[in-house]
Amino acid sequence: MREMIEEMVDEMLDLEGEVKIGNLTFSRSSIVREMDPTAYREMCNDLADSMISDLQDELESLDEEDDADEIADLKERIELLESL
Repeated sequence: MREMIEEMVDEMLDLEGEVKIGNLTFSRSSIVREMDPTAYREMCNDLADSMISDLQDELESLDEEDDADEIADLKERIELLESL
């Protein structure tokens, strides 16, 4: 699950393209990951928190009797994200 979050953050950072310095080219995600690992972790944590919030909103909209399987799946996904 952590890898999925990191891939999503990398995609978000890399949307604006690569950074060229002289003859070298770097992805924006690798720059942030290497130069400021704390900021990179915070971005990942913020994304995970946002996903948890979205899943909790979805969970609240479901009916316990009619959507039991989906509720169990959402709770499991929330637990996985919270464990990151």
